[in-house]
Amino acid sequence: MIVNGKEYPFWGQFVEGQDKFVGGILQDLDMGMCMETEITGITLEPNGKDSAFFSVDGKDFSCGFDVGFGGIGSGDPGWLTFHGYGGHTWRIKGKGEK
Repeated sequence: MIVNGKEYPFWGQFVEGQDKFVGGILQDLDMGMCMETEITGITLEPNGKDSAFFSVDGKDFSCGFDVGFGGIGSGDPGWLTFHGYGGHTWRIKGKGEK
């Protein structure tokens, strides 16, 4: 996927394969709390002139980060766990996954 003239194959795979996540669960684990919503989409959009912003959007809230400052880390089985700015942690699970 190309944003701002740069290719982002890693983050683009989530946008292109979002059908397996839409309808699934987004959990925001920030500051020891756990908020949960249904995933409605995944986007990768320009963030300034030279970068991109990756976002998982939900019915009630969204979580995301600039691709230069976020990533995927370890977490519970069945979940994809993301780490963004200032230690913000959130995770997703595809629809139909246990």
